[in-house]
Amino acid sequence: MLATRSLFAGRTVVSSRSVVAVAPRRGALVVENAHKKGAGSTKNGRDSKSKRRGVKAYGNQPIKAGGIIVRQLGSTWHAGENVGVGKDYTLFSTIDGIVVYQKKADRSKVSVFPLESVKGQAAATATHTTEAKADVGSRKERRRATYKPRGSSSAEPVATVAVVAASTQP
Repeated sequence: MLATRSLFAGRTVVSSRSVVAVAPRRGALVVENAHKKGAGSTKNGRDSKSKRRGVKAYGNQPIKAGGIIVRQLGSTWHAGENVGVGKDYTLFSTIDGIVVYQKKADRSKVSVFPLESVKGQAAATATHTTEAKADVGSRKERRRATYKPRGSSSAEPVATVAVVAASTQP
């Protein structure tokens, strides 16, 4: 049976017992996260060019005035004597001379000394290797002198042959 009821003043609507509510229509919702999509995505192919940071002139090497010693991110190495700092923390030489790295407990620094100075002469002649001793051979020779094969004894090895007699009847 159909009933009539009033929704608004002066109007009547015929309704049945079942009322169906329709949800409003939504557009497609796309959420992109901060991760790469599957293979073949064209948004993954970009990369920044390399900055080419690092040490350009090592210790005890000669350098000209204005020559770059270290390109770095932040002040890993601090400027010492005759060394300037660029706006991107690049260390450069202000004079011609020899590069000297000084690593202290609190701060590491780079200095450049003229070749004529005492520190420059010391840096130019400094070496980090020692000369080989005359009476001691190389490491390989010392190893060969003390080498003994595994399982060896002081006696000469003896070869033994075992003979087995077995009947071979068909």
